[in-house]
Amino acid sequence: MECHSELSKAPPLAICDVQSDAESAIHTRPSSENVFTTPQKMYSAPFCGSSCTPECDDDIKPAIGMTFTDLNAAKDFYEAYAHHVGFSVRVGQHKTANGVITHKRFYCDREGFREERKGKENLLLGTGSKRKYERKITRCGCEAKLAVKRTVDNRYIVTLFEQEHTHTLVSPTKKQFIRSNRKVSKQAKITLWNCHRASIGTSLAYRFLRVDLGGFEHVGCMKRDLQNYHRNLRCLIKSSDAQMFVDQLARKHLANSGFYFDYVLDDKGRLVHVFWADATCRKNYALFGELVSFDSTYITNQYNMIFFPFTGINHHKASVCFGAAMLHDEKADSYKWLFRTLLKAMGGAAPRFIITDECSSMDNAIREVFPAATHRLCMWHIMKKIPQKVGPDSKTDEDFHERLGRCVWSSETPTEFEERWKEIMSEYGLEDDDWFSKRFNLRESWIPAYFKEIALSGLMRTTSRSESANSFFSRIIGYKHALVEFWLRFDTTLEEQRHKELQEDHVSLHTMPVLKTSWAIEKHGTEVFTHEVFEDFQHELLADRDHCLVEMMTHEGSCTCKLFETHGIPCRHLIHVLRTAQVNELPKHYVLKRFRKECKTEPVFDEDGILLEANESSSIDPEIQKLVSETREKMEELLVQAKQSQVGIQFLRDHIFALGEKLSTLVPAKEQTQTEEYEEFLGCSIPSEVDIHPPNDIRSRGRIKRLKGYMDKGGKKGQKEKNKKKEVQKT
Repeated sequence: MECHSELSKAPPLAICDVQSDAESAIHTRPSSENVFTTPQKMYSAPFCGSSCTPECDDDIKPAIGMTFTDLNAAKDFYEAYAHHVGFSVRVGQHKTANGVITHKRFYCDREGFREERKGKENLLLGTGSKRKYERKITRCGCEAKLAVKRTVDNRYIVTLFEQEHTHTLVSPTKKQFIRSNRKVSKQAKITLWNCHRASIGTSLAYRFLRVDLGGFEHVGCMKRDLQNYHRNLRCLIKSSDAQMFVDQLARKHLANSGFYFDYVLDDKGRLVHVFWADATCRKNYALFGELVSFDSTYITNQYNMIFFPFTGINHHKASVCFGAAMLHDEKADSYKWLFRTLLKAMGGAAPRFIITDECSSMDNAIREVFPAATHRLCMWHIMKKIPQKVGPDSKTDEDFHERLGRCVWSSETPTEFEERWKEIMSEYGLEDDDWFSKRFNLRESWIPAYFKEIALSGLMRTTSRSESANSFFSRIIGYKHALVEFWLRFDTTLEEQRHKELQEDHVSLHTMPVLKTSWAIEKHGTEVFTHEVFEDFQHELLADRDHCLVEMMTHEGSCTCKLFETHGIPCRHLIHVLRTAQVNELPKHYVLKRFRKECKTEPVFDEDGILLEANESSSIDPEIQKLVSETREKMEELLVQAKQSQVGIQFLRDHIFALGEKLSTLVPAKEQTQTEEYEEFLGCSIPSEVDIHPPNDIRSRGRIKRLKGYMDKGGKKGQKEKNKKKEVQKT
């Protein structure tokens, strides 16, 4: 016979409270002391000034001789009794024989005393320990317990029941805080995971549960319980996080061969660089990739890897994703690997115009990998830093910020900018400021007045676009996130971006903007341009109507204002010339393909002949998902209808419970382990063997070496062979 003791294990938290006479009926007898002593130290016992014998109906109270089918049934019965009268249960010691538990005890969680630990004095003084807080004392030597023994017929019988407690019990309004009464329900778990997919944190998920269920007391757990459940996921996947992330990318590639990814490991097998672009990203790049914005200001996850999204502008003048990467540092070699990988993913097509934040190593990499590209700095990032670079007076001076904004954004010529800049610097005493002086020396790299000769450069100059893209990606960033968590957030956020584009396509194709003139050329604009582009065209057309006169006319299709060259929209002057020449439709060369309504309807193939379309298979059958959605909607309708009366909600509850029993005969209920719950959320299994390790402290250890990624290991070739086999089988 073997004995296992758990008496010394204290739970992290237990909730007790003084109970008022109005809140429950218990018999209380006073005790003479509120202090207990251990051999090591004397502690004050909270709320232990009286003994309590709970009173309740006999049918819910344990009794000696009562039998149960198994230990779980005994535990559930004792917990139900404990929660009803107001205390928490802790599982105690047990004895086994031949691997079977023969004796088991269940205690009030305030049983025993806190064990004295070495260095306790230092802890109480706030020194010599990493703990940032003192754990409250909960144990006070309570003797309440239940003991059961295994019988010859394999049941369990109650052999001991001590019902008197040496402390007051928890009042009804606070029973929700009893530790053993707190469970993270299935609904709470589903809500937590759905919120995390939508980039909503645990705290907000808990608040949503409170609203959805009608009060914190109905949630069934505390916020800390929900946070601990999420923390357990990170602990479980800690060593396999990088492997699971790369495996997710590999599965995406198998589902759609247009999905491209590559990665780099160091000499210890740890992930240091990774890049990915799905079929839609690559198609977007083929259509809009001449202009690329590259932001390196995001710290992504618990490994301090840096997130690098490649973004551009689509036919609705909205941000669109071309691909993304995570790097372990910002060295020139890392950027070179990233830019070469981008070229490889996009069939060798390099961008013509690149906007980045200020970084010398990135600039060197761009010069080497994209020698023909024009590189400029992001104005939004520079302007955002200005409040940090000026004194307190200028920081709050609205006139200063307004004048500087006009100087940067509205100067039409380099000369105009330089004159305005020097005037502002002189007036506010910033002529000798190092930061402003350096920005002036770099003016050709970020001031729009110097971009006039760069095709379509005006599309990338607006602050709202950069701010919108920054806000879009900032939602998925979190310093505690695991790689697979980040991937789920990124995937959901990208789906949101594409849904918005689909909505804008629908509006442009199936509605008409309001015409402001009777001119045929305006109506033609509504037929060829998306609504967002047409708004800019219409603005120029109305300016032509109200302000333009022809002084000279030639057959040359250009204008000194350079609006068409920098923004892709015919300016008011060109429109006036066309109308004067009685041209009722815009010539084709004035309607850029990237701004046409139908620009994305034509098929796009990569260099291997793979169609770049989003046809990844879903893990959930569309028909099942539709039925799930319809069922949820109907259930919500029934709940709204039934809760209008006690009779109605009782009727609905009883029938749903009965329906659950019938459903079990068709689809047996499966009790998931916690690991299976996490795998369901992540959409993949947690591997037992790991070849790719997380990049822990990767900046200070290990030497980076180039290892073959999935694409180099025959990923494409293997997928093509599988496709051929499928075709043969179909034939």
